Amino acid sequence: MKTRTTDFWLIKSNKAANAYMDEVAKESNFTEQHKGYTIVPQKLHRCYGLSEYEKLIFIDIIAYMSDKSQCYPTMEMLARNIGCSSKTVERHIGILADKKLILVSQSKNNTYYLPNYMHVHPYLLLSEKTHEFIRGVKKQVNERDLTLWIQGIVKSEDFKAYAARLQRLHERRLPMEKFAETETLASNGQYLTTAFAKRFPPDVNGA
Repeated sequence: MKTRTTDFWLIKSNKAANAYMDEVAKESNFTEQHKGYTIVPQKLHRCYGLSEYEKLIFIDIIAYMSDKSQCYPTMEMLARNIGCSSKTVERHIGILADKKLILVSQSKNNTYYLPNYMHVHPYLLLSEKTHEFIRGVKKQVNERDLTLWIQGIVKSEDFKAYAARLQRLHERRLPMEKFAETETLASNGQYLTTAFAKRFPPDVNGA
């Protein structure tokens, strides 16, 4: 009589994901390598305006910092971790630096830092407000069409212009401009509303 075996990979875990990932990070029965984990806000994981490589490289840099305020992994180290070429890493680090998401001190090996006021970073602010907009309209249109529209929006010159305007305010932070960020985000919200109505007019979305 054959003994029936169960593939243990197919058994569902009933543990909460955060607690489960904490266990996975600390497990060291077979190796002591990579026992930690990286705290990454969802607003960064799901940030519109950042490419997949930018997110992966940024998160890996944060992982190298861990409980310090700086790190200095080589391009090759990041390339091995991400699974791409060092040229790809170099190019996207340049983009992250241009977007002011990381600060780079160039020496033999680059040293990386995080900027202050990350919670009000232009790309995170625009992304979160875009997520809010999507939540309000996602039931009005086909989800695939909405995805393609949003992907076009975040690649547009308008999106980049709003990010640049917020960046200038972010860098100056003048007392007389304390409402300027709110006004800029409101203007972006109106832009999204207008662009959405143009792409999905009432006779299409059933309004």
